[in-house]
Amino acid sequence: MNNNKLTGVTLVLTGLILLMLSITLQSQTSFWGVLLAASIVLNISGASLLFKFIRDSAKTTN
Repeated sequence: MNNNKLTGVTLVLTGLILLMLSITLQSQTSFWGVLLAASIVLNISGASLLFKFIRDSAKTTN
């Protein structure tokens, strides 16, 4: 269960790093699009894992 938290936080942080990299690029090339798409996918995946961790930890405390 703790693995979901660590993996979720890692995915969200990686997505944020890719978002920062895509912001710093001067021109909007195909590489920019790939960075932005990867950032979105990683952030959504990480957030869903964190939500699952929160839901599971709420079930165990009740």
